Amino acid sequence: MKPLVEKILLKEASIHKVQYDTEWFYFIDDIAYYLKVDVSEVDTIYLPMFFEDQQEFVKCATFDDILRGRKELEK
Repeated sequence: MKPLVEKILLKEASIHKVQYDTEWFYFIDDIAYYLKVDVSEVDTIYLPMFFEDQQEFVKCATFDDILRGRKELEK
Protein backbone atom coordinates (compact mmCIF):
# COMPACT_ATOMS: atom_id res chain seq x y z
CA MET A 1 0.00 0.00 0.00
CA LYS A 2 1.34 3.44 -0.92
CA PRO A 3 2.23 5.70 1.99
CA LEU A 4 -0.22 8.54 2.42
CA VAL A 5 1.30 11.98 3.09
CA GLU A 6 -0.83 15.09 2.72
CA LYS A 7 2.07 17.26 1.52
CA ILE A 8 2.58 14.86 -1.36
CA LEU A 9 -1.13 14.83 -2.22
CA LEU A 10 -1.19 18.62 -2.32
CA LYS A 11 1.74 18.68 -4.77
CA GLU A 12 0.50 15.76 -6.92
CA ALA A 13 -0.79 17.24 -10.18
CA SER A 14 -2.81 14.15 -11.09
CA ILE A 15 -5.09 14.56 -8.05
CA HIS A 16 -7.82 17.17 -8.34
CA LYS A 17 -8.36 19.07 -5.12
CA VAL A 18 -10.29 22.04 -3.82
CA GLN A 19 -9.99 24.09 -0.67
CA TYR A 20 -13.30 24.53 1.08
CA ASP A 21 -13.76 26.23 4.44
CA THR A 22 -9.97 26.20 5.12
CA GLU A 23 -9.70 22.44 4.53
CA TRP A 24 -8.46 20.58 1.45
CA PHE A 25 -10.78 18.08 -0.20
CA TYR A 26 -9.53 15.54 -2.73
CA PHE A 27 -11.44 14.03 -5.65
CA ILE A 28 -12.03 10.47 -4.44
CA ASP A 29 -11.67 8.85 -7.89
CA ASP A 30 -8.21 10.40 -8.28
CA ILE A 31 -7.25 9.13 -4.80
CA ALA A 32 -8.41 5.61 -5.66
CA TYR A 33 -6.38 5.64 -8.88
CA TYR A 34 -3.30 7.14 -7.19
CA LEU A 35 -3.33 4.71 -4.25
CA LYS A 36 -4.59 1.76 -6.31
CA VAL A 37 -6.96 0.72 -3.51
CA ASP A 38 -10.69 0.53 -2.92
CA VAL A 39 -11.89 3.71 -1.23
CA SER A 40 -15.55 2.78 -0.94
CA GLU A 41 -15.46 3.08 2.87
CA VAL A 42 -14.28 6.70 2.79
CA ASP A 43 -16.85 9.31 3.87
CA THR A 44 -17.40 11.76 1.03
CA ILE A 45 -19.30 14.91 0.19
CA TYR A 46 -20.12 16.45 -3.16
CA LEU A 47 -18.21 19.61 -4.03
CA PRO A 48 -17.84 21.56 -7.28
CA MET A 49 -14.66 21.10 -9.31
CA PHE A 50 -13.68 22.21 -12.78
CA PHE A 51 -12.74 19.68 -15.45
CA GLU A 52 -11.81 21.12 -18.85
CA ASP A 53 -13.61 24.39 -18.04
CA GLN A 54 -16.79 22.55 -17.01
CA GLN A 55 -18.00 22.63 -13.42
CA GLU A 56 -19.09 19.28 -11.99
CA PHE A 57 -20.14 18.19 -8.52
CA VAL A 58 -17.97 15.22 -7.57
CA LYS A 59 -17.33 13.04 -4.52
CA CYS A 60 -14.55 14.49 -2.39
CA ALA A 61 -12.97 13.64 0.94
CA THR A 62 -10.58 15.23 3.39
CA PHE A 63 -7.19 13.72 4.16
CA ASP A 64 -8.45 12.54 7.56
CA ASP A 65 -11.50 10.89 5.98
CA ILE A 66 -9.24 9.06 3.54
CA LEU A 67 -7.01 7.83 6.37
CA ARG A 68 -10.02 6.61 8.37
CA GLY A 69 -11.45 4.83 5.34
CA ARG A 70 -8.16 3.07 4.65
CA LYS A 71 -7.99 1.86 8.27
CA GLU A 72 -11.51 0.45 7.93
CA LEU A 73 -10.41 -1.50 4.86
CA GLU A 74 -7.35 -2.89 6.66
CA LYS A 75 -9.48 -4.49 9.42
